[in-house]
Formats: sequence, C-alpha cells, structure tokens
Amino acid sequence: MPVGPGVWAVARAFSMRDTGESAFLDRLYDAAVEPGRWPAVMEELADLLGGVGGWLTRMSVVDGSGDGVLARIDPAMATLYETYYARLNPFSNEEDPAAFMATWRPEILTDEAWLSRADLERSEYYNDFMRPQNIHSGMIIRLAASGFDVCALTMTRSMRQGRFGGSALKRANRLHGHLRRAFRLTEELAMGGGTLPPGVAEALDVSSHALIVLSASGRIRRLNGRAETLLSGTGSLRAVGGRLVAERADDARALDALIASAGASDPALRTAGDMTLAFSESRPAMALTVSPVRSVETAVFEDGPAVIVSVNDPYGPSEAAGPELGLTARERDSLRWVAAGKSDWEIAVILGVSQTTVRFHVDNARRKLGAVNRAQAVALLLSADRPH
Repeated sequence: MPVGPGVWAVARAFSMRDTGESAFLDRLYDAAVEPGRWPAVMEELADLLGGVGGWLTRMSVVDGSGDGVLARIDPAMATLYETYYARLNPFSNEEDPAAFMATWRPEILTDEAWLSRADLERSEYYNDFMRPQNIHSGMIIRLAASGFDVCALTMTRSMRQGRFGGSALKRANRLHGHLRRAFRLTEELAMGGGTLPPGVAEALDVSSHALIVLSASGRIRRLNGRAETLLSGTGSLRAVGGRLVAERADDARALDALIASAGASDPALRTAGDMTLAFSESRPAMALTVSPVRSVETAVFEDGPAVIVSVNDPYGPSEAAGPELGLTARERDSLRWVAAGKSDWEIAVILGVSQTTVRFHVDNARRKLGAVNRAQAVALLLSADRPH
C-alpha cells in the first residue's frame, strides 16, 4: 500500500540544527533566485566542508566540455581547461556515455570512486592541471542530469588538507537535498540561456515552470502565467482566499507544514521540502518543491522571509503530444519524470507504484520509441512535445 504524500513530505523536510549550516541554507536559497551569489555560497560551502574552493559545472560525459561558475579558482585555469584539459578529464569522459547515463544517480562521490589515487597521480590531468592549482583531491556533488550533460558541484582540497571523508561527507550528504533544490530553482527561474533576466519578477514571468511566491504566512504574493493556468482549473492545487490550498485534506496539511517550515522567522528552523499531490486516472501526480527565500534586494520578495513553491507538472500546458507516439499514459508519465531528472525511486513515490513498475514502463516506452537507451528515449519524447 503506497505511503501517503504527507508522510513523505514530513520525512524529507528537516530542520538544520547546526547554526553554521542554518545560516548557509539561508544564503543558499537566496542564491537560487540571485545567481550572482553562487560563488560566495560555494566559498562558504568549501569552508563548511574543510575545502579550498569549488566549481559548479555543467559538463558533457562525452568529451568533458562544458561551462561553470568558479569559487577561489583562477579563471585562467577555466580557459586552459576548455582549450586543452577537457578531453583529459578522467571524471567526465566516458567510453560509453549512454551506459553511464543509464545508471547515473544524484549522489556524492570522491575522486577515489572514479579511479585509484595511484592512477590519478600518474595522469597528465593531475600533474599539469590539478597540482598547479594546489588541488589534491575532490568531492563531486551531483545535482542534475539532462541528456549527456551532468551538473555538479566539485569541491577541492589541497595536499595539506588531504582527502575528503568522514565528517565532511556526512555534512555534504545532509546538505545535498538543499543543494539540489536550490540549483533546480535557479534552473527553473532561468531562461533558456541559463542566465537570470534582470529582476526576479521578470524571471518568474518568463519561466516555463509554475512558480508561486508566498509570504512567510502563506499568502500568495505573485504567480507566473503557468501557475495562474494551473490554479485556475479544478485540479488538486488551487488558490482560495489568497492562499495556496491542496484539495485533499492530507495534502493540505502536508503543504501547510512545508510552507510554515520554509517561512519560519527563525533561520535555524527555516528549511525546504518536497511533496507530491495525489493523482487520479485523469490527472498525473504533481511534485512540489517548497523553498525559503530571504532577499531584501529584490522588490518582489519585499523585506523578510518569503517562500517559493515550484510545481513540476509532467503534462505541462498541453497533453496533445503523446498519443501519436503510441505510448500509454503511464509510459509517458514515467518518461517525463525521467526527463525531469527524477530517480526511479522518486518516480515510484510520485506515481504510487513500485520501482520495478517504473522501470517496466520506461523500458516499454524506450522500445516503442526505438531508442537504444533512456537518454535517447527522453530526447525523442521531448522532441515530440516541442512545438513544430
């Protein structure tokens, strides 16, 4: 029997008791809506993990190419990477990219998970690229993946600091869910080019995701066009009396709890969380991420804590793109959640089925589309969904 969405919401949302981590989370969610703050947040994360600096990247596992945001790393080294060392990066170049992406998971790895220390230290990449930067070891915090591109935070340590392990890995794992949510929110607010337009209000308006800004008390401050369309229907999420309300009683209680946690006046209690809304045969489940924001520089949020609710609806504004592909509703739903970066476990929770059933639907969809792997199946589905 599937566990109710309220239980998952409570289980996955937690308060950070460590004062340093609490203050960090406040600034992390600010960076989600003001990307210019990411370098400072990355420096703070490096300090929390006992590291030197970091690199927020989007890289291809085919050839190591990509781009990124630097923290305490010489920009000249990024240029050197692009022009020469990308193809030598042992952490990004895969012999079989499709097979690699089929097993990719959002997890935290150290460099030893990729290759032995002896092999790394014999490589040109280590001796001519890492060592000149005083980088001895790294922690790779996976955030998201799309196609053959992987987004990750790579935190670095010097020779004197040694390798990441023990308490640093435990702390990174405590923060991992928040890092993924903040990064996802940055992506959702951004335009196609990956940069936030001037002003968060404009960013909300151009986003293709349903985004809802709430006051700390839960009153709706602003909706973007996608959210207005979503809330104007008779679905499981509505605007009632100026507040965001879930139709089912257990969903409503879970949503209220997440909003209260995200809008808490005490920074030590303010945190983010996820939940799913119940689905029916006529409507798939929707995943909600509720995130705290404290940004006094952005007029749309005014002064004091605010809350952003991001609604991930796999059907989007139109359901017309699926039938001609020959996929069932469940196959389309499962594959669309794969495209949204969800793991099989997360999709199973959202759809209220087992992981085995999720894999069954995704594999059926892959065969029907004539795709050789999940990544290609997702690409074919998204191509069909795209207006022509």
